[in-house]
Amino acid sequence: MSERFLSPSETARRLGVGVRALRLYERRGLVCPTRTQAGWRLYGPNEIERLHQVLTLKSLGLSLARITQLFGGRVADLPALLALQEDVLTARINDLQRARKSVQAARTKVSRDRRLSLEDLVDLVRETTMSTMDEARLAASAHQVLREAIDPRLPGLYRGKVRDNYDLPDGRRILVTSDRLSAFDRVLCCIPFKGQVLNGVARWAFEQTADLCPNHVLDYPDPNIVVGRRLEILPVEIVVRGYLAGTTSTTILTLYRAGRRQMYGQRLPDGLADNQALETPIITPTSKAADGAHDEPLTTDEILARGLLSEAQWRQVSEAALALFARGQALAAERGLILADTKYEFGVDAEGTIRLADEIHTPDSSRYWRADTYPQRLAAGERPDSFDKDVIRAWVAARCDPYNDDIPEIPPELIWKTALTYVEAHERITGRAFEPPRPAPRVHERVLAALGNFHGG
Repeated sequence: MSERFLSPSETARRLGVGVRALRLYERRGLVCPTRTQAGWRLYGPNEIERLHQVLTLKSLGLSLARITQLFGGRVADLPALLALQEDVLTARINDLQRARKSVQAARTKVSRDRRLSLEDLVDLVRETTMSTMDEARLAASAHQVLREAIDPRLPGLYRGKVRDNYDLPDGRRILVTSDRLSAFDRVLCCIPFKGQVLNGVARWAFEQTADLCPNHVLDYPDPNIVVGRRLEILPVEIVVRGYLAGTTSTTILTLYRAGRRQMYGQRLPDGLADNQALETPIITPTSKAADGAHDEPLTTDEILARGLLSEAQWRQVSEAALALFARGQALAAERGLILADTKYEFGVDAEGTIRLADEIHTPDSSRYWRADTYPQRLAAGERPDSFDKDVIRAWVAARCDPYNDDIPEIPPELIWKTALTYVEAHERITGRAFEPPRPAPRVHERVLAALGNFHGG
């Protein structure tokens, strides 16, 4: 065999990929190896060069579908692709800087104590190693997307933007957290692992705050499912904000940029910069809109005048929300994060007790920033490094009026980057490793099997 032509196994070895990957690229039309008279595949210089191009584009985070489009002559959104690559590189730089600080702290500890426990060593390795094996393990389950969880045999189905809920006759409510991503009062796309991340973070946060406020949780029969007490949800969503931030029409940053200083019954001073810390956290309540409708800003006087809450209820939920937010900020600070803002939902159970409902301190209900890079990015007027869906929200908002226009197709590479961000958020917020769903069975089948245990319940 000529040195200019390589067998699939030799090509795979030299490029550091699997033979199966080469066959996949061939099926996609990305590469066309030469065939011998006996039918054997051989890769010549042109095919090797094409494979290098494919692997280079994959290193940008592009999906094979997008690469196929590019090779087919479809014009790429180059500014978006370059911005995405810059984000990836920035994240890697920040990760390396944090890892270096962790190693330096460990060296200081060893110099002082002359020892490092096995547990500390394992934690250090986990914190400072972003292994390709971990990402490959996630990629193997990337197809595990839970778009919906509809079981016709369960009663009381209510579909929210993210959760599919069932009300059982015995007073329990089943909440299934899907992988749907919601913003601008609509569903934008689905993100692999997102539902499991949200359920896992909420479970951890409920455990960390149970002494401050009773919650609705009864059981977790599946990584995407929580069973709770059925509550009569109060018609006011409590949003606590510690920073001048946000992208939607009801956020204080949007209103502040429009020249508003009086909002939600609060007055903000002139001269605040985007994403700057407020003097003290404030509550910015909104109405609970019906599906497809827009949330409306409220003041305390409006809440009481419209009879949405009694004065006692308002006092209880507002005091609880501020206490929960303070606990959330303290826990985030321990993990090198800033909890910039969050929302809480409260409901009343059958005995009249007000309980925390839905989720708490998740990347969907909250805005998390990396604390170590926040000062520099604030000084530069840049958006803080975040652990939430702001990346997709910002991408959509830059391309259309998300409240009125059709949502453009979100690039697969941005969806995958967001999935990895959710996984990292789970591990950073909770300090616990994320275990992705296995490649089989399909997560939809697993969830339906778990729901089957409640038939007739």
